[in-house]
Amino acid sequence: MDWLGWFIPRGLLHRPVTESLAPPDPSDLTQLDELRDLGSRLELPHPVSALLEFASEKEALSAVDALGRDGFACKVRALPNGRWSLRATSTLVPTPGTITRLRERLSASCETLNGTYVGWDAPPVY
Repeated sequence: MDWLGWFIPRGLLHRPVTESLAPPDPSDLTQLDELRDLGSRLELPHPVSALLEFASEKEALSAVDALGRDGFACKVRALPNGRWSLRATSTLVPTPGTITRLRERLSASCETLNGTYVGWDAPPVY
């Protein structure tokens, strides 16, 4: 008989990791400070958009498929220099840990698909 569900709710044991323990990038901290200075309530969820660049459309569309499975809303555009830009948007509470985790996830995706992580942006939420 399985007793685990009787004492500890099963859903609490398998929560996805949302924050990174790695030190945050200084540019991420600067951007969080800018949001705070604009009056944004950083304890509320924000639509955070990450910008990625790829050498070809095929690589960008492969990233759209992979990131779409992870819950990101993605848009692809051609850039004047022949590269392809991808904007991946997700709703999250912008803390240094969650932004660092976002950077780690997207940088790992870029490495496998020959892309580069450019940065992130979010509008203020009041």
